[in-house]
Amino acid sequence: MHEPALDRQDIRILEMLLRDSRIPRLELAEAVNLSASQCFRRLKRLEESGLIERYTIVLNKEKAGFDVSAMVMIQFNKFEDGARAKLVELIEQTSIIDLCYSVTGESDFLLKVSCSTMKEFNTLINQTFATSFISSVHSYMLLDCIKDRAALPASHS
Repeated sequence: MHEPALDRQDIRILEMLLRDSRIPRLELAEAVNLSASQCFRRLKRLEESGLIERYTIVLNKEKAGFDVSAMVMIQFNKFEDGARAKLVELIEQTSIIDLCYSVTGESDFLLKVSCSTMKEFNTLINQTFATSFISSVHSYMLLDCIKDRAALPASHS
């Protein structure tokens, strides 16, 4: 399915939902200057086209008890058969891994992890990732979040 052409009202709907996906639909319609039925039709079109994949919440990890956050760069062992598939399976099974991207450059994967303690993080790095199918691991502890953006890129605004 092709992407729908976005007009000003579609963009405004998306911006409002990115700020608060729980906004009442009547309030959303008013905010974008549309009737409730017009707004609902546009919203349905955006959902059905796949442009809106899902609605979610943003969890405050620190308040939820996850005090240790890190980015981890991993490279799989190119000389071991099935290493990439084994690593992907390990990543999918490890609950403290929040995000995983396949990337270019020296590493193969970029992970974002959230742990309750440094001990849990240490176990991840020194035990979970201590396998023959991983050739290197580099971690970067996250200190302060400078920007965490849930908005449309500037080219759509």
